[in-house]
Amino acid sequence: MITTEIIKLRNEIYKLLAERRLKDAFGKLAILVGELQDWLSRDKLNEMEMSYKYMIQYMLDGVEDPERKRIYDHLVLSAYTLTDRVSDRLEASVSPSQYYGWKRYAVASRADIGLSSQFDVCDHAFGDLSLASLLSEQEQDTAKIQSLRHRVEEAAGTLFMDIWTNYPAEEADCDTLREALFSHRFSDTFVSLLLSALLLNLLHRFDEQKLLLLLDGYRHTSPEIQLRSLCGALIVLYVYRERLPLLKNLQSRIDALSEEPKFKADVRTIFLQFIKTQDTEKITRKMNEELLPEMMKLGPSLYKKIRQEDLMNDINALEENPEWQEMLDKTGIADKLKELTDLQMEGADVFMSTFSHLKSFPFFQSIQNWFLPFDPDHTALSGLFPGSGGEMFKKMISASVLLCNSDKYSFCLSLSQVPDSQRNLMMGQFSAENAAIQEMANEELMRKEISRENISNRYIQDLYRFFKLYIRRSEFSDPFDGHINLLKVSVLEPLLGDSDSLRLIGEYYFRRGYYAEALDLFERLSVTYHSNAEIYQKIGFCYQKEGNYADALEAFLKAEIISPENFWTIRRIATCYRNQKKPEMALAYYHRAEKIQPENLSVQMNIGHCYVEQKDYEEALKYYFKVDYLDPEGGKAWRPIAWCSFLVGKKEQAQRYYEKILSGKPTALDYLNAGHVEFSLGHIRQAIDYYRQSIVADNGDSEKFLTAFKQDVPDLIASGISSSDIPILLDQLMYGITDAR
Repeated sequence: MITTEIIKLRNEIYKLLAERRLKDAFGKLAILVGELQDWLSRDKLNEMEMSYKYMIQYMLDGVEDPERKRIYDHLVLSAYTLTDRVSDRLEASVSPSQYYGWKRYAVASRADIGLSSQFDVCDHAFGDLSLASLLSEQEQDTAKIQSLRHRVEEAAGTLFMDIWTNYPAEEADCDTLREALFSHRFSDTFVSLLLSALLLNLLHRFDEQKLLLLLDGYRHTSPEIQLRSLCGALIVLYVYRERLPLLKNLQSRIDALSEEPKFKADVRTIFLQFIKTQDTEKITRKMNEELLPEMMKLGPSLYKKIRQEDLMNDINALEENPEWQEMLDKTGIADKLKELTDLQMEGADVFMSTFSHLKSFPFFQSIQNWFLPFDPDHTALSGLFPGSGGEMFKKMISASVLLCNSDKYSFCLSLSQVPDSQRNLMMGQFSAENAAIQEMANEELMRKEISRENISNRYIQDLYRFFKLYIRRSEFSDPFDGHINLLKVSVLEPLLGDSDSLRLIGEYYFRRGYYAEALDLFERLSVTYHSNAEIYQKIGFCYQKEGNYADALEAFLKAEIISPENFWTIRRIATCYRNQKKPEMALAYYHRAEKIQPENLSVQMNIGHCYVEQKDYEEALKYYFKVDYLDPEGGKAWRPIAWCSFLVGKKEQAQRYYEKILSGKPTALDYLNAGHVEFSLGHIRQAIDYYRQSIVADNGDSEKFLTAFKQDVPDLIASGISSSDIPILLDQLMYGITDAR
């Protein structure tokens, strides 16, 4: 079996076990076991299947067994575990991935070095560096310090790989991890890095003890470790949500953590941050496809607005030119920039597109470096921050709350591409003598850099970048590929299932445009808030956004019962009736809306549309003329006035309005309809000219024109045009087009 076949079969077994189709799962698992040719695994599978058959037989015989569910759950969990282990051993022999490559290397070259030994290696490396750092600056050997730092980083990288590939784990391995991670033997920065290795390990294969270990990290005294542990644990809980009900110790551990004062708030915050990651791709696309191209177009035209002598004599000419902001407003760039700024203030990841191009440095080829808390003294950054200005710069970049750790490394590494002279000049600007920089630094350092929300948000952004940008990302299952919806995790129901949490999350989904997810929550809330009109309004709106007008109407009608004079609800009900092709019902509600807001142009237009749909064109014209009277320059009602005038035989009136329409920005349909009016007035040449322009406006698509024309033939005949004249005119039109070519 090749790797893809093993993974495909493994995932099929997972799906069967999630659906509790144990017999079918055993059948596919037997294929994997047969491929492995391991008698212990075969015996284990046979034992499980035999136990299951006995259970079925006892149930058929009517035997009451209070332990039946516990035994069944144990069988399902055992099937998961056997699938994990057998598929892992099969992949180990054929997979070219980095994970199995390291395992093969470790077996061949480091078989005698376990986790405990590698922790000791790291301990010694840290100790040597600490001793060397205790010397005064005059006594310190810079080259030796750098060498010791490099040794620490190498030892940490090796340990990261060992923890990541530690599967299946011995009991002693979990004890070693617990003691090393949470006994304050190592620095918080080092522990924070290793928690990411533990997360990758769990995403490779599930291990209940390691998940509990990750959850226990929340009890650490360091907020960084607490929140990294919790972020990782919540991702693992979501990925393995189908097997969680089988784990008896997990719910009790979650319940115990719920007693911690900040736990529930942290879970909710991280869940909302997971939701934000869905916006990252949209923001990146907006930056790359909308904002940056517009700014590139703006460059030449902006330059033309500035006189050459101004540009040469006054370096601030760009800033002072009032036409600059005007151009930004006209192109829509100002609105897009404001939107991105607002998103950034909410914690959205607006820097992904910027820094995605700065992940090709050799630094990022080492997997552990994607998860490192930022350290300006890392050997990869040595020599980049000279002088007192460099020290100030390091403090500022470390304290910055805008960039995640990965992007801070990218930013600093990009400085290595700057010539030394320019970089030294730039660092000189950050010296303590520069009052403006000093003030900015104080502001940066005084921010709540260690706020819990900021810590978790930065870590999630680090994880997102790894799974989206790492050079070997295809070897990993990306948890951000879909939506991490913690409401689907049964063990978190006590934390997220209360009304306040559901309302908060539902509103968050709704505001960000995730209507399907918001709908599910508002439906659940409607059971509790059955007299809240706003809940039913939002249910209806979500259904409407999904294109389900029948259910939307039902929800809006419930909202109307609670709040009968709400203008917004009445309009939405009318809209739903129109979409269901019930103009007479829609009309009744639009008239109610009209009583509340008599001069609302949209309501007036829609009343006219309803009359048109009922073929009462004279009545429709009254409302269209009212719109035209209230907004004479807008031209919103010109098209329906022109067409209805044609249908009721007021051809000259229709002609006048089409002349106004064609003087603006006409569409292919406008030329078609104007041609109909001229045709009915006997102005054949003018009609043919308009028809020709209609085809031109539609990129020369004559077939599309003919299809639209044929739909209007009954109206043409009703206007007095002879049916025999129509094909003659069309032939003349086509002759003219052919001759023009």
